[in-house]
Amino acid sequence: MLPFDIQRRDPVNESQHQARGARPYSPLQLLFLLRLARLLRERQEYANLLSPDDWRMKLLNKAIYSTYCDCVEQGLAGDAKALFERDQATNRA
Repeated sequence: MLPFDIQRRDPVNESQHQARGARPYSPLQLLFLLRLARLLRERQEYANLLSPDDWRMKLLNKAIYSTYCDCVEQGLAGDAKALFERDQATNRA
């Protein structure tokens, strides 16, 4: 479950989406948000199996950072930070 409502951008119905509180995402924005969510989930899964110094964890962390930068570039910094906050809350639980 993602902390955002996934909607495709439709200029005709965009006012209806905003009235319901759902934020429309372009296909590219959706790609980066879903990729970031998947990479964060993979990092959680591998954290118990691999050392932080393992090359695979380092590669995964670099992919997460790169995807975060893509999200920021697409104007999704707040949504990306929400994914990181959810990831941290899951790690603490």
